[in-house]
Amino acid sequence: MLRRAGERVRLATSSSFVKGSTVYLGGNIINAILPFMLLPLLTRYLTPTDYGLVATSVVLVRVTATAIGLNTSGLIVQSQFTDDFETRRSLLSTNVIITSVLAVVFVLLALVGGDLVEGFTEFPVAWTPLLIGIALGLVVQQFYLAILQSRNEAKRFISIQILGNFLNLSMAVLLVVGFGMDWRGRIIATAAAGAVVAAISLHGLTLRLGLLRRIFNRNALKDILRFGVPLIPHTVGGFAMVMAPRLYLNNLATVADTGLFSVAYNLASPIALLVGAANQAYMPALFSNLVGLRPAARVGLSRMLLLGAATMPAMAVFYAVGARWILPWIVGPSFLRVADYLVWLALAFAIQGVYFVFANLVVFSKKTSLMSWRADFAGGLAVLIGCPILIRLNGPIGAAQATLLGFSVSCLGAFLASRKAFPMPWAASIRSLFNIEASEAGEPRDSETGDDS
Repeated sequence: MLRRAGERVRLATSSSFVKGSTVYLGGNIINAILPFMLLPLLTRYLTPTDYGLVATSVVLVRVTATAIGLNTSGLIVQSQFTDDFETRRSLLSTNVIITSVLAVVFVLLALVGGDLVEGFTEFPVAWTPLLIGIALGLVVQQFYLAILQSRNEAKRFISIQILGNFLNLSMAVLLVVGFGMDWRGRIIATAAAGAVVAAISLHGLTLRLGLLRRIFNRNALKDILRFGVPLIPHTVGGFAMVMAPRLYLNNLATVADTGLFSVAYNLASPIALLVGAANQAYMPALFSNLVGLRPAARVGLSRMLLLGAATMPAMAVFYAVGARWILPWIVGPSFLRVADYLVWLALAFAIQGVYFVFANLVVFSKKTSLMSWRADFAGGLAVLIGCPILIRLNGPIGAAQATLLGFSVSCLGAFLASRKAFPMPWAASIRSLFNIEASEAGEPRDSETGDDS
């Protein structure tokens, strides 16, 4: 039965998956190499405090993008497999309109209550409208990339990402190294590159795919709210997991410590890029195979998912240990203490990859309400509680330890949600792995016994 089930589950060996994953992996390696190449340069022109302010701006952009985009990229991907063209067009167009309106509202709120934001984040209030603009462009880019991913257009997906990173980093070198600017030059470069990529994404959505029109559909709005509102606790928890460690460091340690944390985060990010590439290539294949998946085939699929999940933490530890050896050649002397953060953050990114394994099942089932309180909300709560305690006990490295704690709790929550949303025979798959190993180990012994008799 397991053999027959395995024949039906050929996601990992299908030509489209292998080709797509190779493109995503290659592109993400390039995206990882570009910042690595510039770390030795930028860490000698920017101070840890500069990096701390840049890191805070990145967090604010991501938080804003998630809030105004209503966290619906998963819905857009799912709609490509289940809805007709007009429904997909209404869904995307309505989502972009809502996102634009929310961006304007956020700008108004920033102008009114900016002093509170600055006091809480230690980030200059005058720059918040620009950050909201960056977030709006990022959401448009995410929508376009989500559709490209669902259409298996891996080359176009990766090309856009590489172009954005190249423009961002090259302009950062020009402004920081060439014109002697500080953290402000880094943010201006991000804004300029983001504007170019957002324009490309708008062109693709409007002219190339014909999906973006001046359409506001009430049924689409209901679908967006039905998908996005249950994820509000999940989203708030995600805010806490990403934002809290940096804000705690800003207030309980120094902005310079936040800068060290940020550089370590960047150094650990290849793990995130690797697991992200696998997920980007795997999600469309997974969704297409989950449609009408028979119970007999679920054991083989579960076994494959578990094997993939088990390799991620081991890969992270191996990477972190190796990175420590070459650290003096990567960063400036002021940043050598980032080595203390590396293992914790690399493991956190690996656990995020395990999270994808289970969360994809929930997204496919459209039962995202099951993750409202179980996943990122619980993980964010763990970070909010654990981060100040760990910083007090272990110093700034406690922020990295709290990040790993939060990602682990979130992953556990996604697993529990997946058991209700799309039950898979995880226990049977684990038993089958041991049975296979026992069988392979036992066959020679049986053969030898037969010969002796």
